Amino acid sequence: MRKKWIWITFSLIVLVAVIIVVSWKGLSTSAEAITKEEARSIIEERYSNSKVTNINLQKDAYRINMTKDNGEYEVALNAENGEILSLKKVGKNGTDSGENDENNENDNNIINEKEIEKILLESSDEILSLERKIDKENEIYVAKVKENKEEFTIKVDAETGSIVSKDKVERPKEENAQKAISKEEAVKIALEYVNGTVDDDIETENIGGQTYYLIEIETDDDREATVQVHAITGKATISYDD
Repeated sequence: MRKKWIWITFSLIVLVAVIIVVSWKGLSTSAEAITKEEARSIIEERYSNSKVTNINLQKDAYRINMTKDNGEYEVALNAENGEILSLKKVGKNGTDSGENDENNENDNNIINEKEIEKILLESSDEILSLERKIDKENEIYVAKVKENKEEFTIKVDAETGSIVSKDKVERPKEENAQKAISKEEAVKIALEYVNGTVDDDIETENIGGQTYYLIEIETDDDREATVQVHAITGKATISYDD
């Protein structure tokens, strides 16, 4: 009996150990779904003329140092799906002091339009327009894009490539070419077709999604006419009671 309990206890210990190992491997695989080399390729493809100088995995993100043009940058990359979490400039790289350097400093730090287009097309279907502007002394790109048949205005930081804002473009409601005519106007139209006395009880009726005024007129020769006037176009149709 004692041996039986020993075996049961041993089996439980082994089972728990297996579960721990499998769980640890699963977490490790999830955290490192993207290898360092793949992370390097993502960065160097995303940012042209860039060179990765250092990569470290911290929890679920790669911390990457890169040089681009005359700047040094630090990038945070999601280790599971390759999404850029942040990008910030941390210094200059290989610049010579002088007047010419000062004059061109801002342009050297600006991401070019092709790279901005790559960033925008990660979440958008089509870029409708793209302009470089100054917004509160900061360089930005302003883009109009189409996404899921809707239009958005997106502002992108020209130095970091991060999305500053994204606003849906509200389309103005379409107005009818002609406004609905009033009852009084409908009566005037009806009297142009039929002479007589108008019944004060004027009704409206919806026919096939179109609205009409129904105007009853007692004619001078003691007949009763119903004039149907379209509420938008003013087109009239006349019928007489037998």
